[in-house]
Amino acid sequence: MSVLIYKQRHRHPNRKDTPGANYAHVRYIATRPGVMKNNCMEHGLFGKMQPGGLECFSDWRDVAKKAYAAAKQGHIMYRSVVSFARQTAKELLLEDQKSWQKYIENHILTIAGKNNIRREDLKWAAAVHDEKAHPHIHVVFWDSSSRVRSPFTPPQIPDAIRKQMIKDTFSEKILAFAQEKGAAVRELRQITDEFVAQFENVLRCRILGKYRNTGRELGEELETDVAFSEEMLQEFARRMESFRRGLPEHGRLSYQLLAPQDKARTDELAEFLLAEVPELRYYFDRYVEAKCKMASLYASDGAAHEKQGERFMQEAKKILGNRVLAGVKMLNRLEQEAKTAEYRESRREYYASIILMEALDMLAQAARREEDGYSACVDNKGELSRDARKELFLKNQDKGYEH
Repeated sequence: MSVLIYKQRHRHPNRKDTPGANYAHVRYIATRPGVMKNNCMEHGLFGKMQPGGLECFSDWRDVAKKAYAAAKQGHIMYRSVVSFARQTAKELLLEDQKSWQKYIENHILTIAGKNNIRREDLKWAAAVHDEKAHPHIHVVFWDSSSRVRSPFTPPQIPDAIRKQMIKDTFSEKILAFAQEKGAAVRELRQITDEFVAQFENVLRCRILGKYRNTGRELGEELETDVAFSEEMLQEFARRMESFRRGLPEHGRLSYQLLAPQDKARTDELAEFLLAEVPELRYYFDRYVEAKCKMASLYASDGAAHEKQGERFMQEAKKILGNRVLAGVKMLNRLEQEAKTAEYRESRREYYASIILMEALDMLAQAARREEDGYSACVDNKGELSRDARKELFLKNQDKGYEH
């Protein structure tokens, strides 16, 4: 069982790009691939923008606009995430969106209270990302009152939130742990932060590497601002439509099976995205760097490294190309639905952003997978022979991630 992971970030309210970045973050958590969607909707955003019951928002843009306006007025929008290992989530019965909604409703006032936000002033929205290894829930929240807030959050605040949520979430397990330790803890109110730390450390030591990697990935998610410009989305949608019309109408759409001229057009579209979307370029470069590092563990020839680097770049383009082709399949399917041409035209930029999010997600996962493989290989370097390291490298060889 993994410990509960809680992370919290925010952007300084004086930065000019903060309103747009907050808007982009709401879009990201609401529409990212893997989000647990609201019933009959294309996103998974829910929460409370006014007193009353929890609401599954009909349009994530309404919340994003509120976050944008709040930032313009100087309010700080906090980004937080709560994560568990898959097995722990199952033990807590967090297996669908409704159960996650109930869980975060039970703990949102802990998060707000530790940040000194009163119940009546709290605005919040959340979305669940059903990651295979670490399902988690993103929560954005802000204080709607006119009180002036410090733009800095001491690390003690998220740490206190994590400890209190561990107390409330694992109270029975902590009390059982106390009995094993012979401690005189009989009620939840007697559980101290020091005792929670002991409980947490025992669990964390069992899967330290996974805990560290998950924490890193979630931290990166909170920092990522995927703010696609309207101009770029329009141009990508236009290029995508032209690209789609030039592909064969029948047969399997796979980069590996494309005709040479279609591969060239796919690579051209990938080059456009890498030039226009910094986040894609960032994970593209991380993927290539991780692959080169892995290769260097069993080969020392400089010329061979350069040649392999070119091959790894092509692998990364193949990953990106296959995600674009998956987007083509989606567009082809949607075109067959009973929708008017005007409707499809109005949705082109939305679908373009979805395709970009999926491409970014796939490339980021590929980069992290290669980095983790390299770290594992380095950790075992003294125990593995050169042939064994080569075998491990080939085992993790990219296959294009065709999905």
